[in-house]
Formats: sequence, structure tokens, C-alpha cells
Amino acid sequence: MKRVFLTMVAVVLLPAQAAAPYQRLAGIADDTEPLIVAGYRALFTCSAHFFAGRPLDDIKKIELVDVEGLGYPDPVIDRQRRIVTAADGTGKIVRMAAFRDSMGCTLLPPDWSASDVASLPFVAYTNPRDVSSIPFPDGDQVELPSDGVDAQYRVLQPVIDRAFSDGVYAATRGVVTTSVLIAKDGELIAERYLPGFGIHSGYRTWSTAKSISAALIGVAHRKQILNIDDPAAIPEWADPGDPRQMITYKHLLWMSSGLFSGGSNTNAIYFGGQDVISAATTTPLEVQPGKRWKYANNDTLILLRALRHRIGDDLLYLRFPYDELLHPLGMYHTRMEIDHLGNFVGSSQTYTTGRDLMRFGLFLANDGVWNGRRILPEGWMQFSTTPAPARPSRSGQWGYGAQFWLLDRMPGVPKGTYTTAGNKGQYVTVVPDHNLVIVRTGVDRKGTRFLQHAFAADVVTALTSR
Repeated sequence: MKRVFLTMVAVVLLPAQAAAPYQRLAGIADDTEPLIVAGYRALFTCSAHFFAGRPLDDIKKIELVDVEGLGYPDPVIDRQRRIVTAADGTGKIVRMAAFRDSMGCTLLPPDWSASDVASLPFVAYTNPRDVSSIPFPDGDQVELPSDGVDAQYRVLQPVIDRAFSDGVYAATRGVVTTSVLIAKDGELIAERYLPGFGIHSGYRTWSTAKSISAALIGVAHRKQILNIDDPAAIPEWADPGDPRQMITYKHLLWMSSGLFSGGSNTNAIYFGGQDVISAATTTPLEVQPGKRWKYANNDTLILLRALRHRIGDDLLYLRFPYDELLHPLGMYHTRMEIDHLGNFVGSSQTYTTGRDLMRFGLFLANDGVWNGRRILPEGWMQFSTTPAPARPSRSGQWGYGAQFWLLDRMPGVPKGTYTTAGNKGQYVTVVPDHNLVIVRTGVDRKGTRFLQHAFAADVVTALTSR
């Protein structure tokens, strides 16, 4: 695999304006707030257009469907500068997102302007080699029939048809599947896309990014950059006697930090333009670490804050996901987006494709080994898929490990099955007993949920009935 090298970086500079930075406690913000809605529209349009190559008319129908009809004008795409601006209904609030090839899109703080884009942290790397003629997963050559189902596995066709049918794998209507990929024994046996999407047109991972971030922590543990049994290295907690120094990397991986948070509400970071550090590292302990399970975006963000501190070199930090994980796996169509100060928003803000997610799933299924090279520590996936101490598994419920969800207490799901899970239906599911990886991506409407456990159970049933 061709190694990717850093070629350039811009120094992080603060904008010339003296306005107070936009900050909210724990990054919590109302998702109907005009500043947040405008930021959502700017960021999603930026990534969907410049990274995924999608036209604005389709973006409005797919990526922006939950925030359309509010009286907001269409986002404006500046193709020359590769900037998107989006205003609220009054025009008084204008948000801006900027695209760079190697960084994806970055939402600017509310008080920044186009002239501040040059201040954004930036790394550039050489283009990957042409892999179109190399068989998947190392390359993009796939031999499947026009309907995307291997002739030996025709039993999957009706199951996949149902996955693309609204209301089948959901309690309510409004799910929209954009891709389904299934691999058996390391071979891709099924692949289908919604019209308008394809092998190089990606979408936001949402919280599937958490599992990618956890893998980065695993890499750092193997390379002895950090030890997951140690207290998390957060410089903002360095004052003597700070009780947050009791929080270990394991507590954060298990979503058991005990910190105050908005749970899955970090809208001020995602769409408001707040930086990760001011939101995630400034909240107090509510309970002793390890005693409470609470799903929290900030726990993942704190892990990456610690990783940046332990690496101790911002250039290496920005390279780390690509040099140590993504590019070795051939995930060249994945971007982990950053905030304006160069922190990965790795709890949600990653853009990728169905095929790159399948590569990640195959990597997980092989316990973090790729083409004979061990990337994750031996046994890392066993640790990742063991129930978190503060959240014991219960029949009929999804369990939780270390930034992965556990599905094997759901009806019809084989023992040991685990999955990533992202808002709007981004799933990479591994069924170890059947050497099976199932990827489903979607753009499900707000308030709906694709039932990945039921889909996975049906895939297994179909395959075992052959």
C-alpha cells in the first residue's frame, strides 16, 4: 500500500476579530436555534457537494430534508473558493463552511469570515494510486451481477429489497436506505445503492465515527502512545486535586466518565462552531467514574483530546488517522472532519462511503489485522465487544461495549454480534459466528430508526437456509 506523506500545514491562528468566542456548556444547543440550523445547512451542503459530489437540488431533498420548509434561503455554493454560506430566514445570521481536499469541510465560528479560512489547520497528502483494477477490498474491482447480488447468494435478494423498502425495518415510515453491502468469509457478496449514491459518493457517519475513533485509541495503545488503563491525559484537568483525574481511557470508551453532558446533544460543536476543547473538557463530575453508563458524545471527544495531547505534535495528530488506520485499510474516501482549532470531531463528523465502511468492518472482523499487518492490539475487539461494567447486557435490548453496540441479546441475532451505530442509520455490523459483515447506510428522517438487528437476523436466516 502506498504510504501517504504530509506535505504542508498551516499554523493555527485566531481570527482578527475580538468578539467573544461562541461557547455553550458541554456543547449543548437547541437544534431549532437559527444559528444551529443555518450551521447545519452550511456544513451538510458543503460536505455533500464538495466531498460527495452531489447537486444542491438533491442535497435539499436528502441531506437537508429535516431542516427544509423553515423559510431559510437555499445555501449558496461558491465553487471557486469551495465555501458554502447559509443564512437564517432574516438574513441576520450567516454561517459558513469551507472545504479542503484532505480535511473535508470545517464549519467556521459565527464571528469568522471567508478571510479566516486561511487560518484553518491543514495537511495535504499525495493522491492515492489508482486502485480501480485491484480486487476489493484492497481496490475497487468487484464482480457482481447488475442487481448487486452474487449468483450463489440469491436468497439475499428479497432481504435486500426489504431493506430499501420504507416501513419494513422500522417502527415508523421515513427510513431511506442509501446502501447495503454484505461480505461473507471476506468476500463481497452483495452491494446495492439508492439512485444518486454509489461507490464514491459518501455520507456522514454520525456516531459510527465513535467506533473509528475507538480504533484510533486502540492503535495508540498498541504503539504505547497511551495506556487505556491510565487516567486520561487532559491538560485542562491538570490542577492538583481535580477529581476528573480519576477518569481513565476505559471509562471514556465505556461511556462511563461520570461527567455532566448533554448526552447526544453537542449541537454547539457540530453546527454552532464551538471548539471541542471548550465544550468537552470544562464540565464537572456528576458521579464517580465507572459507576454510571450514559451515552455521551463528549466522552468520545475527550478521548481524541487526550490523543492529541499524548501525541504532542499537532501535525502528527492530524496525520494520525490517515497514516495509522484509514489509508492502510484503503479507506481513501473517508475524511475525519475537524473543528476550527484542529480537533477531530470524531464522535460524529466523519464522511465516508459504503465500501470504506465495509473495509472497516472486515478489519474489525479480523481482530484488527489487515493483509497480515496487525494494526489494533491483539484481543482489542474482544475488549471492545465485552459489555461495559456499568451497562450489563439484558435480553431484548442493545448492549454496549467500548464504543460499539452489542446486538446478540436481540431476537434471532447470533451470539457475539456487534455493530457501530450512527444517526439516520449508519451501521457496520459484524456477525463473528458466520464470518459475516453487514453495512447499511441511510438518510432516515428525523424521528425514525432502521432496525439493524432485525435486518441482520434476516440476513443470517437467509444465508443459513441455502
